[in-house]
Amino acid sequence: MVQIRRLSRLARLLIHLSGGIWQVAVMFQFYPKIRRDQVISAWSAKLLKILGVTLKAGHPPEFDHGALLVANHVSWLDIFVIHAARRVHFVSKHEIRSWPVAGWLAHRAGTLFIQRAKKHDTARINNEMHALLQDGAWVAVFPEGTSSDGRQLRRFMPSLFQPAVKENLPVVPAGIRYQTPEGNHCQAAAYIDEMTFGKSLWQITGEVEIVARLDFCMPLKNSDRRALAEEAHREISTCLGFEPMGSSPELSGDLQAALLQTSAH
Repeated sequence: MVQIRRLSRLARLLIHLSGGIWQVAVMFQFYPKIRRDQVISAWSAKLLKILGVTLKAGHPPEFDHGALLVANHVSWLDIFVIHAARRVHFVSKHEIRSWPVAGWLAHRAGTLFIQRAKKHDTARINNEMHALLQDGAWVAVFPEGTSSDGRQLRRFMPSLFQPAVKENLPVVPAGIRYQTPEGNHCQAAAYIDEMTFGKSLWQITGEVEIVARLDFCMPLKNSDRRALAEEAHREISTCLGFEPMGSSPELSGDLQAALLQTSAH
């Protein structure tokens, strides 16, 4: 039964990817921005359903301006979990841009890619984030700089909060967790260590059901990015039931970029 479930989901996934390619390659040029955003959210929600992931998400706050979304990072599923609940522009490592199909789709969906080879690429990314925020869009980052198994929350990199500070815009912390239908921790969703994407996908499609919970915390504002990172860390820790860590150390732009790029996920 497990193998049949996997093969059935993988076959439906291929069909769904084909539909996504058609939408992005052909139809997006005819859609206004709001329609493209709707398609991205709907496509992400259906992807989760095909993979057997049940989404239980809170309601994101509404603004008439841009915002920075920060969330803990557990899996590549996080991107679709967030997109299904709220259209955002993600900041991701440049290597993903070269992934077959997925990298191209991510690029067309508005993902910002930071390059490992360029030590000062953080400045370029920050400028692109500023432009999106000023245009009223939401930008999303994973301030841990890497993924975890979902049982802990690593320190946040304050540098990633700078665009929100500079634009005086709110930061929206969000907590992501993956559970079994019984409410227990689901390890199958975690994309960590040296795990390949293929192994992760095989693992996820073998589960009967994975429940993805996305909770939005109260928006934050602060003129100090270190304090803002610490506040966001406390909010998400409380949301996930973790013990908050101490002060987050400030990281240089070079180190920030390096950490983002060494993340496999």
